[in-house]
Amino acid sequence: MDDYVRFFVDDYLRVYMARAQSARTLYHSASGGVATALLKCLLEKNYVDAVIVPSPRFKRRSTYGVWTIVREPGALDTYSGSLYAPVYGLSKILDCALTKFGRIAITAVPCYARAIRRVLESRGRSGDVFIVGLYCNNVPSSWATGYALKYFNINVEDVESVRYRGCGWPGYIVVEARRGTIRVPSPVFWDSGFGQYFYNVGCYLCADQTNTSADLSLADPWILPHEPIKRLGGATLVVVRSERGLNVFREAVEAGYISAVEVDPVYAIQDATLLKLSKRALRKSIATDKYILPPGFTTIAYELTYLVGHFLASRERPRPLLRVCHKTLRPLILKTASILDYRLRTTWSRINALIKVIQGTRLPSEFFNLVKDPTINHD
Repeated sequence: MDDYVRFFVDDYLRVYMARAQSARTLYHSASGGVATALLKCLLEKNYVDAVIVPSPRFKRRSTYGVWTIVREPGALDTYSGSLYAPVYGLSKILDCALTKFGRIAITAVPCYARAIRRVLESRGRSGDVFIVGLYCNNVPSSWATGYALKYFNINVEDVESVRYRGCGWPGYIVVEARRGTIRVPSPVFWDSGFGQYFYNVGCYLCADQTNTSADLSLADPWILPHEPIKRLGGATLVVVRSERGLNVFREAVEAGYISAVEVDPVYAIQDATLLKLSKRALRKSIATDKYILPPGFTTIAYELTYLVGHFLASRERPRPLLRVCHKTLRPLILKTASILDYRLRTTWSRINALIKVIQGTRLPSEFFNLVKDPTINHD
């Protein structure tokens, strides 16, 4: 089974379900607060001299992030949660950190993690940077949030800040406006078209959803039962990819930063993992060796709806039409494609069905023990 899982997620050592022991960290984080808890552990135990994290900005209807160096563990909760927007200034901040500090840690999505690895290898500094990687479906553009705010009838001119995720699991998008605070459930916000059409072609062609360049890859546990995770206040799926990553993770658990249980590695495979690894049928890519699965009707349907939706999303005037297409045509197209896949027993559908069966029969009893004993530090 290990070789089967590696076929989809690349090399790994262990897979865990985990969450932060700090109530504050858990509440403000995107899933289980593991990234923030790990970074705190690395700083407080002097494993690293500084960490690099994205800091969100909302300005002139545009949302983006800037990379920021943090040296105080207590300040990390301010940067917890997700950032669904491009982050700028990586080259400059990484060069600065490598010059000033001996060892650093950084959180990164797959494309940034690959770039960081290449820079480190070219400088002979691979052992000096610890990468906490995040699973990633796509990164919405800087104007995607403005579209979503308008979709939910929120006046963009009144918005002062936007915080992605937090406030439990799966969390809320928290909008601070002049007239008060507005909360939109995160899955509802994402499924407004915000997470489906506003990312660039690079994300569309990317095959690395599981962040294979990281020491640790972290993800929302979408495959596991949602209600127990909600009662926990959130949890994070952790894929340990390096010996250094395993040592740091175990130290964080032993020191009380994180509680964790080991789970079957098959849960590292998500629905988006299969979509990302499927060969593109409607647009060519130079990285064809990364696509290890043949296309199915479902994958082609996702491609088609993205390409049409992206065309509409990239222009202001046809965006009302985008809403109509998203609410009516897209569900019909995806449903029809799924039926065709399973009726015709395509290779893609058989692989998908097999993984679903395995995941449904291997739910670990340790996961429910963690649910029964949700002890956290109320700091």
